[in-house]
Amino acid sequence: MMGKEVFEYGGYHFIPERQFSAAENDFYRISRRQRIDREIGICEPGYAYESKYPYSHDAFYAASPDKECDLFRCVENGRLYLPCEHDLQEYMETPQRGRRNDYER
Repeated sequence: MMGKEVFEYGGYHFIPERQFSAAENDFYRISRRQRIDREIGICEPGYAYESKYPYSHDAFYAASPDKECDLFRCVENGRLYLPCEHDLQEYMETPQRGRRNDYER
C-alpha cells in the first residue's frame, strides 16, 4: 500500500497514519490535542526543551514516504505525532480539556 511504509527518523520508526478530516482541520481543534513530548525529544536544538535529535520539518517529510500525511504513528510507543514547525508533537487521540499549554509551565 503506497504511503503506509514504515520510515525512520530520529532513531524512531513512523507509519503515516492519515490526513486531518475537514472537521478536524482547524487550528483551535488541533492545538487542543497537541502535547510536547520531551521523552521522544525530537525538536530543533535550543527550542523549548532538550533536543535528543535535531528536528527539521522539511527533513521529516523528506524521510516520509507520504508527503501529504498530517499524523504519523510511532512504532515504538504507539502514539500519534504531528510534525510542527519546531518539533514533533504528540497528537492526543482525545482532546485534553482544561489543560494548560505546555509552554506555560
